[in-house]
Amino acid sequence: MSAILDERNQIDNSSKKKLRGRLTSGTVALLIALLAVISATYAWYVYNTGRHTTKVRMAAGAGDAKPIQELELSNIDVSAEQKYKDIVFCVYSTKPDQSYNIQLAHTTNIGFTYTIYKASLAPSDGEVSYLKERYKKGNELAGNYLNKGGNGYATNKYHETTYATYTKVQAAAEPLYWRTTNKETLPGSVHNGNYINYYILHISWDKDVQDNKETDMVYLMAG
Repeated sequence: MSAILDERNQIDNSSKKKLRGRLTSGTVALLIALLAVISATYAWYVYNTGRHTTKVRMAAGAGDAKPIQELELSNIDVSAEQKYKDIVFCVYSTKPDQSYNIQLAHTTNIGFTYTIYKASLAPSDGEVSYLKERYKKGNELAGNYLNKGGNGYATNKYHETTYATYTKVQAAAEPLYWRTTNKETLPGSVHNGNYINYYILHISWDKDVQDNKETDMVYLMAG
């Protein structure tokens, strides 16, 4: 039995390494990778790719353009009455009017639902508090899953793109790919030397999500 479990763990780890390698090699402006494990502290792994879709460098920030390493996603209690977690991130540049798409990719081991909202700084009446700032949640970002099947899992549409010829991939390890319908554009007004768009990654779950130590890979991209 232990040999079977060891083999399964090796397959799962190999799948995650291949997925991570494929995603980080794409032409994107920025990439944030999240390795989420229920019942443990959530760890953020940040990758700044050397290849960009434009000549103008854009960056990802935590909250109000703070270092990306300050993104907080820890000690989530899935058994608590509140069944969601809001994470504020931003896309910014020293140049205005830069356009990009927000893209999301995630595996489906955990029953989380991911929704991205536009946000704005609102020091006096913001309902979301994050890294000592307050933000107002705006409209949900319009977008669509590009490879979601009727059973909720990913189809094989992007399997080769993600894993190449590797075939030992569980259904939940095949990532779903989501992309905004329209491009986002950085504003024309400057804030502390940067042109910034704010977003809230809303992670929600229901009572069926248990503390079972499952693992998911979640990637946010803009480019």
